Amino acid sequence: MAIFDIDTPPGYSEPPNSIPSMGTNVHNGLIVIGTIGVISLLFTSTLLGFMTWRMLNLNHYYTSSYSRNQSVILIYQLILADSIQASSFIISLYWASQRQIAGPKAACFTQGFLVQLGDVASASFVLAIAAQTVYHVIFIRTLSYGTFVSCIVALWGLSLLLSFLAPIIGGRFVFLTNGVWCWISREHKPLGIALRYAWVFIVELFAILCYGASFYYVYRGCVSGSRNALTAMLAYAIVYTTLSLPIAVCRMAAMAQVNVPENIFLFAGALFTCSGWVDCLLYALTRRSVLFDEPEVRLVRHQKQKHAVQARNSLRKSKSVQRYPSACTLDNPNSHSSRGIQMERTVKVESIRGRPDLETGVHYASVEALKLQSRSLQSRSH
Repeated sequence: MAIFDIDTPPGYSEPPNSIPSMGTNVHNGLIVIGTIGVISLLFTSTLLGFMTWRMLNLNHYYTSSYSRNQSVILIYQLILADSIQASSFIISLYWASQRQIAGPKAACFTQGFLVQLGDVASASFVLAIAAQTVYHVIFIRTLSYGTFVSCIVALWGLSLLLSFLAPIIGGRFVFLTNGVWCWISREHKPLGIALRYAWVFIVELFAILCYGASFYYVYRGCVSGSRNALTAMLAYAIVYTTLSLPIAVCRMAAMAQVNVPENIFLFAGALFTCSGWVDCLLYALTRRSVLFDEPEVRLVRHQKQKHAVQARNSLRKSKSVQRYPSACTLDNPNSHSSRGIQMERTVKVESIRGRPDLETGVHYASVEALKLQSRSLQSRSH
């Protein structure tokens, strides 16, 4: 920790880069944020442990491998990002205990880095959930498992890159007090916009477009059985947008030299810290829709429904076919029944256009009945 105390440039220990002495409102607000961070970390850690255990032990209970269910894996990554974010806000309890936020401290650098990593990773996997939902709903397909894993690794790589670029470009004092906790300092406004807020707004816009297209496709009747899963996945984007937008607006306003009251910052921060436990609760409420509406299952069900409709249509057509009645008992030596008429063989008869004595259409008659009709027609002609 000493490396952040020596050779500190002048002004870094003074406002706005630090808060030498915090008021009662800020102190109480940081306690609330830190407490919510602890709750979110407990929820996310518990859910991650539970999901990991299921991946290792309960694959045989599901229509496909639980550990290979792409929706489950993406939600798992989102919860992991939420746990990183919750860890960053727990440091607020340390600042509350110190009654100050010292910009050039190791705790400030750690909080700033974890905030950046957690925010970017959360945005990345909300974006991935939206894209995966569109691909499943509209195309009824999934990526190959190898391609899917490569995308997961790429998203974590991007999140780490955007987090490490901050100290690489801005230096070791890039994470200072910004608002009522540590993040990229106000001195590096363009860096903060490029590494976080541009990405956040792109994610929110893309999620709106993706889910809008998916709902249009589903509610126009293209795929049945997808609405529950689509609504469940949409809920994650709604939660992310609702909880992250207030703090994003506050940050952008502060960067534009607008004086944002501390209470507004604290409320937005507390709201944002709720992401972890809210996503966990959301998974508990919607996991059945996610698990039992997999695209492979939906595709099979869709095909079965299509075949059932075709079978019903064929049955209706067969019921509407006319059966030509026979007028007498068949004198067939191979027949084993002496009662009524036994249809041993039938032939398809198509009437000839222009013949008024025959009905138009297709009829089925026994061979003997056909012979009788032929004799009758011959006798009429004579």
